[in-house]
Amino acid sequence: MYKTITKTGLAIAISAAVSFPIHAVSDSQKQQLDNAVVKASQSQEETLKEFHAYVNAYLDEYEQWRDEYTNKLDERRTGLIKTWGEGEVSSQTKQVDYSQSDQVKTAVDYESNTATISVLVDEDSSSEEIEALVRKIPVEVEGKTVDLVNLKAEDHAVLYSLDKEQQEKNFVIEQTQSQMNELDVQAERLIQSDTGIPDSFIYQRTHNKKLALLTKAKERIAAQTKLYNEMRAKYGIAVSQPETFVAEKAKEIEKTESTPAQEASTVVEQVVKVAPKDQAVKSKPITEAASISTKPQKVISYKVKLPENSLKSRASKYTSLAEKESKNWDIDAALIMAIMHSESAFRPDAKSHVPAFGLMQVVPTSAGHDVNKQVRNIDAPMKASDLYQPVINVETGTAYLDILNSKYLRKIANDQSRLYCVIAAYNTGAGNVARAFNKDRSTSIGKASKVINKMTPEEVYNQLVAKLPYDETKNYLKKVNSRIALYK
Repeated sequence: MYKTITKTGLAIAISAAVSFPIHAVSDSQKQQLDNAVVKASQSQEETLKEFHAYVNAYLDEYEQWRDEYTNKLDERRTGLIKTWGEGEVSSQTKQVDYSQSDQVKTAVDYESNTATISVLVDEDSSSEEIEALVRKIPVEVEGKTVDLVNLKAEDHAVLYSLDKEQQEKNFVIEQTQSQMNELDVQAERLIQSDTGIPDSFIYQRTHNKKLALLTKAKERIAAQTKLYNEMRAKYGIAVSQPETFVAEKAKEIEKTESTPAQEASTVVEQVVKVAPKDQAVKSKPITEAASISTKPQKVISYKVKLPENSLKSRASKYTSLAEKESKNWDIDAALIMAIMHSESAFRPDAKSHVPAFGLMQVVPTSAGHDVNKQVRNIDAPMKASDLYQPVINVETGTAYLDILNSKYLRKIANDQSRLYCVIAAYNTGAGNVARAFNKDRSTSIGKASKVINKMTPEEVYNQLVAKLPYDETKNYLKKVNSRIALYK
């Protein structure tokens, strides 16, 4: 791209200069000529710096927006941990709401079709006091009022346990993996844009961004360790080393490849310190109980099963929209519905921790930008507010499926094999799909398609499940593929 711009700019400037007498050349034309000459005489080092700036500016567009979101999320979760002992927040398939005082929490899990209403009370509250309190609490789930008094209650103290601490660390690890995945998608989009910048350069810059993300994750985890230790000290809570650590999660990240040449595993070791197996259980507390009278509160929880037709009812609202976009883009309506089911459980206000938005969980700076540029002729990211609108979201998500199917993955001959690859690419990008088939783990789709075209669809599916870089994508492929039949 840069060489083309340089030659074109120089040609225009020279043409302008020779077409008029020298006294007729304007100051702006002189400046244009000077700039073109400077460009043409750039050293390789200067050109690399320009590449550097361009790639960084592109990746920073997502990174700054992502970091702003993550910082606000961590701030909110810190406050919740102090109050509840855990920082449960909404995700794309779970809606978590708190009362204004943070005393009441309503968590609706759309995957399990259940709602849990939790109330914070003093540890020494009597059953009569608790009943009197919950009678005053108005609770609505899916638009229906819930009478907590008639439900079975479970209670537990807010103990700031090591298991809860590890749960919160797992949240950071899983979010970091998703954001690393998104960086891969960003890099793939940059490569597909044909900027003229070498692929290896883009991958290296992306790799550096991943290392920065992992370093940030390490800092976030250290902050959580400090917070839990402070809360245990405040309430004089003694804890023993738990039997389970985040070892499995650490292994998951260790398997995550950053570039064909390099992996992030060396940095991952710094992100989570995993205790040796022979230290998994301690016989004495690792936090000594303080001699104070302050006591944490306890949580009273009530579980409610959502109506069996809840999912079907939500899905029915978007069937006609899926069918409309199916005709517009020649994408199977059942696939569109299965993706909405898996991405958001048919919730238009869903938001993930990447973050991605809406029914089909579109990331504004990757899939959103791709569709804007290739379909709407707008070279800019989408707005999150637009992606909360079902019509725009489903149009965008389906258009992106078409880009994957008819452009990025078009060389895959078998329709079923290409479908499996499109599903995976919707989550992780076409480049990571290619890695699953290329022995050198390169992101070349052309190279991978030659391998894929020699395989049966079943072999392609199994290879994706076995070799995709992220477990999140492997599970995503399984879920979406199994749900397509529900909407045929």
